[in-house]
Amino acid sequence: MYLKPCDFGPAVEKIEVNLGRTVLFNSVNKEDFEVAAMSGALESFTQNSGIVKSIRPVKNAYISDGKGQHSEDTISQFITLEFETAPYDKYTVPFNDSKLIKNDVFYNYRITNSKMGIFVKDRYDIVCPEASVFTEGSHLWRDSETADTVTLNYNYYLPENKTEKIPLIVFFHGMGEAGEEACRSLLNIKSVNLAGNEIQQYFENGAAVLIPQCPTGWMEITDKDPFGNRLWVVVDIDGAVNNAVEKVTSPLTNLFSKLTGEKLSYTSTVKTPVSYYSAPVKELIDNFIEENPQIDTERIYIGGCSAGGYMTVNMMIHYSDFFAAAFPICEAFPDNRISDSDMKKLSQKPLWFTVSLDDETINPQKNTLPTVERLKNLGAPELHYVYYEHVTDTTGQYKNEKGDGPFMYDGHYSWVYVLNNHVEDKGLKLFDWLSRQRNCN
Repeated sequence: MYLKPCDFGPAVEKIEVNLGRTVLFNSVNKEDFEVAAMSGALESFTQNSGIVKSIRPVKNAYISDGKGQHSEDTISQFITLEFETAPYDKYTVPFNDSKLIKNDVFYNYRITNSKMGIFVKDRYDIVCPEASVFTEGSHLWRDSETADTVTLNYNYYLPENKTEKIPLIVFFHGMGEAGEEACRSLLNIKSVNLAGNEIQQYFENGAAVLIPQCPTGWMEITDKDPFGNRLWVVVDIDGAVNNAVEKVTSPLTNLFSKLTGEKLSYTSTVKTPVSYYSAPVKELIDNFIEENPQIDTERIYIGGCSAGGYMTVNMMIHYSDFFAAAFPICEAFPDNRISDSDMKKLSQKPLWFTVSLDDETINPQKNTLPTVERLKNLGAPELHYVYYEHVTDTTGQYKNEKGDGPFMYDGHYSWVYVLNNHVEDKGLKLFDWLSRQRNCN
């Protein structure tokens, strides 16, 4: 199964089948194949189990070389099937949508060709060349006071040159990539592009990339409720994220009020919340730098989208002397939760904010926009911000429903512009700007 990183997530672009026997090139016809996208529980995955989610039309079919490419021979034991990919066809994306069940759900294809006697259901491997340049790792953090532990999975990329000093880009994913499948943080939001030539070209000897994965959510904070449970930052009073959080927190607040006669508040305009994952992430970064001495500690950059944008701002506040610059995207840090003193810290650092004004998941009117205004009022010397009206397809491949314009993504997807290197302010590209920043502390 070959995955293509797309703005809407990883898409199954083609599948290569090992027949175990050779066939002639002219015996392969796309019309003879039926390809079903399947889903179901792993423990019950047998030849006849699973749910057919979609029948995917075959765009092209041909004998291949074992690497998914056209074979120059007239016979081969491999056949490759190609498919169209589109942002409005969710069954092209090989991840389960549920945030509650992940590892016990399979995503597979059942391939049938009665004329050729083919019935295939066993998935041997998933291939994504763009993701293959990354290496997976895992870091165990232990709280010295409570003995609590946190395991952070992560992906990292290192340029081949291991002698010259290089910067490090740390990138934080959003809520949709939280969990234990580290590949999600690479492919769901196309962060693989951070290791691609389009972005790497701005750094003379390349840049290292570190992408940690949060087990729960970056917005889980160190504060606790009366029952000892860690709280979450409540974001965007009118938005979808806050509505989801309210369903969890409301029963707790109601119970507390009945028992004590007091009203429990989750918000504060004075104390800036601290992500529970601040210390684990900082230790991971420190260890990564220690293991890779070619990293220039004066050029440690951080960025992230949505909840990862919250984590970007969080880390910039609590470790302001450590990072050289930050680029939050559709960030989810409520402006009214940032104290004046912490805002002053932020104003002294190079920052680049990106957001789409039609974002209905994280309301920019309560996050990015007022934060930028406060930074401007503080005279932030190295502040950039780019506001888009909408997020539209940048590839030219996908049209809207009427076919008279580009496909329009959810307004929350402003990372599409950043990770495709399209963001610029007065002719200056975001990653060109980032490459010029150094920590003067």
